[in-house]
Amino acid sequence: MIPVVHRTPEDIETPSPLGEVRIQQGAGSAVLLTPSTLEPGRTYPLFTVLHGAGRQDKMLTKACQGQPDEREAFFLIPRSVEPTWDLIVGGEATDIRFLAYAYDLIYRRYPIDPNRQVLIGYSDGASYALSLAISNPRLFEAAMCWAAGFVMLDPSAATPDDPKPSLYLEYGTHDELFPFERIALPMKENLTKAGYPVEFSVDEGGRHWPSGTFQGEALDWYFSRKADS
Repeated sequence: MIPVVHRTPEDIETPSPLGEVRIQQGAGSAVLLTPSTLEPGRTYPLFTVLHGAGRQDKMLTKACQGQPDEREAFFLIPRSVEPTWDLIVGGEATDIRFLAYAYDLIYRRYPIDPNRQVLIGYSDGASYALSLAISNPRLFEAAMCWAAGFVMLDPSAATPDDPKPSLYLEYGTHDELFPFERIALPMKENLTKAGYPVEFSVDEGGRHWPSGTFQGEALDWYFSRKADS
């Protein structure tokens, strides 16, 4: 569970920086991409984008450039302390602690909508995003995951009365690391049986590398849901 409580921005004399903002605490680091201008009195969605094993955070930062203005949202791209996320390598929850620090800092400086926090993840980052969303259902409204290999639930974090995050899952049919029949289809079935709203996208012929359309289609799915609600 991520130990953070949403708060409204503090009154400060100097406006918080916009554009590409770097966040650092100890070994933890992230880039926050903001809209170029902020409308007074408005709150904005916050998307956290989680890389796969090997730390492709710089590539994801580049891929997200332009998205804050196009989507009118904030994008946080953290870098795992180890080559992949703490849930996978074990250890002392260093990435969880950094995320809690980053969220608290962002809440105090920027107008984030507490009901529109979303995770986007790739491979190990997808497994991490799925696990974080399900274990923190009052923090994250949705998770969009490309090739999530597993999900881990913190049994102390969620209760039967908590909301269930909406999930967008995409898998390649020829993924050599996570075979489609053995990983993708059971993941969809098990999450659906558990009561989670699941949108399942199939990358026909896709291997263990994200399709060029995943992020855009996942974001379109998220915003179309909000427009219909």
